[in-house]
Amino acid sequence: MAPSRLLFLLVLLCASGVAPAARADSTTASCILSRHDHTLPLEKGPCTFSQRQGNATVRFGRWAFDFPAAEQGRRYERSASSEGIRFNREGHYTLQVLWRPAAAAIAKPKGWAHDNFFLGRWQGQSTAGRAVIDVLTVEPNRIRWGNAINGICDSDYSVQQLPWGRNGRYPDQLVPPSTPSDLVFGVVRLTLQPGPCSSGDAVIQLANPLDGSSALEVVTYNAKGELIGQYGTFKALPRPTP
Repeated sequence: MAPSRLLFLLVLLCASGVAPAARADSTTASCILSRHDHTLPLEKGPCTFSQRQGNATVRFGRWAFDFPAAEQGRRYERSASSEGIRFNREGHYTLQVLWRPAAAAIAKPKGWAHDNFFLGRWQGQSTAGRAVIDVLTVEPNRIRWGNAINGICDSDYSVQQLPWGRNGRYPDQLVPPSTPSDLVFGVVRLTLQPGPCSSGDAVIQLANPLDGSSALEVVTYNAKGELIGQYGTFKALPRPTP
């Protein structure tokens, strides 16, 4: 096509109010997809993030996600940090788009992934534990709990190992023992990374008696270190079969 004719067509397009479509900004990232069903495994790997005029598209393996700007706050929630962007559809899934590699998990104490009685799936026994946390899933580099009504927490975490609670005592115990006890608790506090989840929880404390009873006790804090939830005892659930 002659340059003069091409210029003429562009002038006609602009005059009629039709402009050439703006190109979307695209970048390669790493994604983590967590369905809000504790029986389904995480999916992680490379993905492509595109955005144009606030409308985001994520292509991840066999999945293609569209997040129109007009539907933010209604169909999904979006939050951003220096680590990346998180899209959350309550009751469906959480999709994290990370600028750093997804495999770059937060460092854990030696032996955390192998010799660790906190790992597994735990069912809340108290009314609040069942209603708010439901099933707590602790994996070597991931922790998940919650539900569509009260919010889903799904995050990597750092680990602070507290001194073992002796004589049946440990920080923020729901019901401290009234008489001397030989019971010893292992206690850790896990700080969610890269930041608090949508429900405001930033730290979860786990206390497990070392008597083989598997009666995990759970406490949560907000980003200011204020205690915001005491949920009593959780019972270990069988691991799902493949």
